[in-house]
Amino acid sequence: MRVILRILLFVMISTSTLFSQSKQDYIWFFGSDQNIQQEGIQGIRFDFNEKPFKPEGADQGLSFDRNNASICDKDGNLLFYTNGCAVANREHQVMPNGDSINAGNFFDLVWQGDCRNGYPGRQDITILPDPNYDLGYYIIHKPEEFVPANNPSIFVKYLKYSYIDMSLDGGLGDVTEKNVEFASEGYLWSFMTAIGHINQKDWWIVQPKDIDNIFYSYLLSADGFELIDSTVLGDVDFNDNTSAAGDAKFSPDGTKYAFLTLFHGLWVYDFDRSTGQFSNFKSLSLGESESQKFASVEFSPNSRFAYLSVTDSLYQVDLWEDDLEDGKILIDTYDGVQDPFGTTFFMSALAPDCKIYIRPGSGSNIMHVIHKPDEKGLACNFVERGLRLPQP
Repeated sequence: MRVILRILLFVMISTSTLFSQSKQDYIWFFGSDQNIQQEGIQGIRFDFNEKPFKPEGADQGLSFDRNNASICDKDGNLLFYTNGCAVANREHQVMPNGDSINAGNFFDLVWQGDCRNGYPGRQDITILPDPNYDLGYYIIHKPEEFVPANNPSIFVKYLKYSYIDMSLDGGLGDVTEKNVEFASEGYLWSFMTAIGHINQKDWWIVQPKDIDNIFYSYLLSADGFELIDSTVLGDVDFNDNTSAAGDAKFSPDGTKYAFLTLFHGLWVYDFDRSTGQFSNFKSLSLGESESQKFASVEFSPNSRFAYLSVTDSLYQVDLWEDDLEDGKILIDTYDGVQDPFGTTFFMSALAPDCKIYIRPGSGSNIMHVIHKPDEKGLACNFVERGLRLPQP
């Protein structure tokens, strides 16, 4: 039985960035159950506690579309995970009150009220520890709104949270608050990123507005959520295609922020983890190609290099260069192989083993791997289809 692998992760919103001092990002789940007659959900698990790491098939409690986040304790033991419309505990059971995450007209009418395959949205969910309570966790999520009379009829208006208390249900956790709005500005799909505050307790959440190139910096502290800054970034205005064509990441050391789309190219800023402010803008154009449909950015573990996965091309950019064009190197181009579908370069994520994994679109049996992303140029050792996934 083949599992259609819908795109990754997001606690892979940048897991190594969020939890670089612990093992809270060590287990990833993904995959959609394609045989509802068979008991359980046969998906894929990455467990980076195992050395050497090897992907494995797993019976899990949830299927995934593109909303995907999971979290472990500091020792790498799974606590819970979510597919954007439900929350499952470490025993793969939906938590008490753990259903109806992102409830609303979109889920009921467009998504037909079906959580079986998870909730859509690439970079629209993450999990952050409560700065004020060791057993508390916030799921930060962005529901899609559906108003038929609007143009567009589907849009993102709110940032919301749901709260998990791991002291409840015998230590398996319980959702004690759900779908609580903490901001309402109108936002781009995707591009939600988070990074630890310099005080190593609080959290920054950065999310672009849907128009006007405004980037919001929210602070999650012991006092809850607070909007700290709203800044106009970039040198090309957002357009109708901005949400559909890219993602954003913080560097592992937390000092840089990268925003990438096909239409705007790469924007890189220095980020101040004490104030939430951006500075020192650099940009790089991707050019135009009809074959390019999507772009994804990821940082090397040492934060020096940005890797740009652009459908049929993979670039490395040396961020130490004043002019990013001087630091741009073509690493490889897609060779046309299908396995069983096209294995172009779709989304990328830095993993706890310090490798970057690049996912093709849905339905492929492989991932591409950058084995040594801290090395300059071709020494980064990129291997197309370098990781084969099991078929549960």
